[in-house]
Amino acid sequence: MTKRLVSLLAALLMTALVILPSLADGAAVSYTRDYIIPDSNTRRLTETELWSYTRETLRYIRNELLARHGYAFSMDKYYNYFNAKPWYAAGGYNTTKVLTALEWDNIATVKTVERAMDQRGTTNSRGIDIKDIIAYQNLQGGFGNIISYGQPRGDGSGNVIGSTTGSTAGTTTAKPKPVTPTPFYIYNSQYIIPDSDTRRLTEGELWAYSREALRYIRNELLARHGYIFGDNKFGRYFSTKSWYTAGGYENAILSSLEWDNINLVKKVERAMDALNMTNEAGLDIQTIIYNQNNGTYPGKD
Repeated sequence: MTKRLVSLLAALLMTALVILPSLADGAAVSYTRDYIIPDSNTRRLTETELWSYTRETLRYIRNELLARHGYAFSMDKYYNYFNAKPWYAAGGYNTTKVLTALEWDNIATVKTVERAMDQRGTTNSRGIDIKDIIAYQNLQGGFGNIISYGQPRGDGSGNVIGSTTGSTAGTTTAKPKPVTPTPFYIYNSQYIIPDSDTRRLTEGELWAYSREALRYIRNELLARHGYIFGDNKFGRYFSTKSWYTAGGYENAILSSLEWDNINLVKKVERAMDALNMTNEAGLDIQTIIYNQNNGTYPGKD
């Protein structure tokens, strides 16, 4: 009787190990500063690796595939999470045209594992939890949920509130993403960031500009103190400003706050370079110059 009981318990244990995969069974977890599964849009996910995550993390993995294509989130937790990603731009999502067959298959696989967890009444608490991922991403550069890039909210169907995106039509007619996460864009006819020498800039506001505009923002701090640029685009730009006088520049002239702001701009520039992006959705220097020359900058009556 004892042997039969032991055998039965062993069989039940083996069955449990088969139907309830754990971290030991999964593929290597490879989340990064920017993504939970960086290549979820280019390779086929497996149920085994998905069991390496908690039930809650799976929701984020599934939504990450939608976010890659501009899905606009209405729920706070997803809006806050994806709005902290420099690659995320809400708008233009279309259920019939955007995602590939592979991506839809991966979403279906995630849902299968989610249903399996629900049926077994488990949150898979031994798996990698989204809170740990967010904490890691924040430590790596604030891309977990600390910063915000001012993306618009969703209307509950993946479209931006107020857009007319057709989820079943062949074309997308969503409203353009807003150019300005106000009050970041405060340039006038003389300065790109008028108070960059007197207040501490933030990464969030700097991500509102294109990669090229950041170079001008950084050099504006040097130009305030007479930095000589020569006959190049920076020299030609700053020579149009009434406050600019070339000459007399020394590194020691800049305040510690100004150097901190320069270093912060460089940090965001490096982040964009690492992501191989020009941040074209941000405010570009050509737009700034045009508005400065035509008196159409923010706040101008």
